[in-house]
Amino acid sequence: MLQKLVSLKKNPFVWMALVALVVQSVLLVFFYSLPDPLGLSMSEMFEGKTIWQVFMAFGGILAMAGLFGFARAPRGLAVYYALYFFVAIVDYDVFRFSHQRLSYSFLRTYFHISNITDATTVSTLGGDLLGTVLWLSMVALCFAGAAAFVIVYTLRLRACRRSCVLDNSRGPWKPMSRKIPWMMFAVGMALSLTPLVLFLSGARGWGEIPLIHTKIEWRFTLGKHTLTAPILHIAAEETFEFFHDNTKITKELVDDLDSFLPQDFVQGRGDAMKFPMYRSAPMYEYKAQKPYNIVFIMGESFKGRVFNKMLEGDTAVAPNIWKLANRGGLWFKNAFSGGYPTVRGTMATYMGFPSHPNRDVPSFYASNKFKGFPEFMTGYYRGYVTVSNPIFDHTLPFVEKFFGKNWFLPQESSVGGSVDSMGVDAVLDVLNKMPSDSSWLLAFNTIASHIPFYNYPDTYEKPDDAMVRYRNAVHYTDSQLGRFFDALAERPDYENTVVFILGDHDTPVDSVDYQVPQPLGLSASQIFIGIFSADTNLFKGLSVREDVASQLDLGPTVFDLAQVREPNHFWGYDLLVQERPAEQPSVFFSQNAYYLGFRDHVLTGGLENEDVYRAAAGGESVYTHTTDAADVAWKNRAVGASKILRSILRNDTMLP
Repeated sequence: MLQKLVSLKKNPFVWMALVALVVQSVLLVFFYSLPDPLGLSMSEMFEGKTIWQVFMAFGGILAMAGLFGFARAPRGLAVYYALYFFVAIVDYDVFRFSHQRLSYSFLRTYFHISNITDATTVSTLGGDLLGTVLWLSMVALCFAGAAAFVIVYTLRLRACRRSCVLDNSRGPWKPMSRKIPWMMFAVGMALSLTPLVLFLSGARGWGEIPLIHTKIEWRFTLGKHTLTAPILHIAAEETFEFFHDNTKITKELVDDLDSFLPQDFVQGRGDAMKFPMYRSAPMYEYKAQKPYNIVFIMGESFKGRVFNKMLEGDTAVAPNIWKLANRGGLWFKNAFSGGYPTVRGTMATYMGFPSHPNRDVPSFYASNKFKGFPEFMTGYYRGYVTVSNPIFDHTLPFVEKFFGKNWFLPQESSVGGSVDSMGVDAVLDVLNKMPSDSSWLLAFNTIASHIPFYNYPDTYEKPDDAMVRYRNAVHYTDSQLGRFFDALAERPDYENTVVFILGDHDTPVDSVDYQVPQPLGLSASQIFIGIFSADTNLFKGLSVREDVASQLDLGPTVFDLAQVREPNHFWGYDLLVQERPAEQPSVFFSQNAYYLGFRDHVLTGGLENEDVYRAAAGGESVYTHTTDAADVAWKNRAVGASKILRSILRNDTMLP
């Protein structure tokens, strides 16, 4: 036994795997313990995924050690571990900093060649001094350790060759038997496959690990949580998704999809079986009789629950928006986001159909057969100002596609909390360049009300109460929007201009929000949507609407105002002339879950299980399990629509 232990100690594959397991453990401790720049809990964000992450990471380390052991390539294993941990470290910290997984899409945007020295990119390294030092130290140690091993191993190999005659199976260390790589590979595969088996079997609930008496959540969710997931995991997952996403589109699935679409969409569709999300021609009567200038403002985390209080007299939070609204417009009390983070809301808004787990569009947008509503506005002069770097927001492909080079990112200011002020300064510059004798689109976003709600001037109170900080942030942003509204009102084409104001998504602020399951509740809560204009031909005073509205409806509404009458793939309703039926919800897909927003309640649950949960609209109550026949029927329709959407996004069959 002692001889076997000595043999194992001398075996490079065994001790390299042990060192790698220790390194991986340290990285996980860093990931869950280092402060998050946005103030969110990593354990909460990864609820239901932590065990998956641990099993896959440790399993991959052992499985790859076994494979390199079969190949008798210890130097190859050292190089692999160094590269793996480098990508893992970047991935973990990217998630901590921006809450977006490292992926092709993220590399495409975050490390875009023109932005490689951007301040946002640089600050990704930890977002704080402690994190930066620890992460970079681990990168340096991993590369140094791998380099040292390769050099020492090579030197010993050369020395051995000079001093003795070797057969093909020998090296500077005594070769191990195949039992050891088989054992490492088998254990690694068992760890790697266990989460997949538990996911496919629908494991739920809490369990307790023997001996250490620690409770764990057995809710495994399938998804690309990290690029650094082991190759075996990626292969298994891609194989699963290939068959899953290519579900044959049947009449029954099309019927499920149709339950979420406007009736005119269904009637105006040419080939439902081949292009179920494409209508040959809109069939409803439009409101606008001329093209309007359009201002599109996406407010960071504009909460419907807070903004709707203005209808009850609490107008102090955003008096300038309230003043604009009373000049004429539509205010939607039941409005919903297309998802969290910003990129999901952006996708739903600009492209008119929901995003879907593992099939987000931005990464390959330039080559996909999808069009955003700005691309339909061919006769419009277009401009975009963003105070939130589109690299950080994961929306750079959209920005480049929709606005070309005519987009602007203000330089950072040394004055804290002044970003929205600088943003409006830039917007005013762009507004002054807009023609008064032809149509234009001006889009911009805000940032002060981003969690944790400190990004506004110190002249406003910043107490421990998050809701007070949120309201102060919105109030500051509103004061800057007021400057823009005043300048807009002085233009000769003011009455020919329509202003859209909407939230990119909601975000948890107080105990009411946290009653909603997180992070699902982030995309499940209501947002603010308002459409305003001084043109009395469109609106006469402020009209408060009770029907459900969503970001999916904004594209068709813009088409009305911009005189776009082309075939398109936009799911939603023209909010100027149409209303979503009371019995029909808006639908969104997030984290392998569905979310249905009705006028008086919401439904949510997993796409891969039979659970259905119900709560009052707006996140005012806790979700409770429901077995109501109507609720279950809507769940089944959401799953059917999901299958079509996944298939279309994978196979790129949105447009003929």
